[in-house]
Amino acid sequence: MKTLALTTALVAALAVPAAFASDSFARSLGVEPGAYTTAELIQLRQAMEENNQPIVHFILNGGSNPTDASVAYEARLRHAIEDQETNIVAYLLNTGSEVISTQSFGHNEVAQRIFAELAEAAREDEN
Repeated sequence: MKTLALTTALVAALAVPAAFASDSFARSLGVEPGAYTTAELIQLRQAMEENNQPIVHFILNGGSNPTDASVAYEARLRHAIEDQETNIVAYLLNTGSEVISTQSFGHNEVAQRIFAELAEAAREDEN
């Protein structure tokens, strides 16, 4: 039992400085401590030093595609117009309030808000 307690105490003592070092490293990069692994912080620092903005955005977005939402919205709208999908075009242009199918009709306020923001961003980009 003493061996287990001593081993646990030793592991805890060794882990604390590493956690503080990682938190300090995160703060030096301007990110929230504990939000990224040490490996991600190293990659982030390297990308920042090389001014590699796509990688910086990729890491800061949690590994997701850093494509701006308005770009995706405009691409989907363009494809719908090209494919003559009039229901989808109407849905996108009317900020998600167009009824496409009455079989599963419902109101999703979050989706409508997102579509409204995307439509507004697309209109601002045009001007």
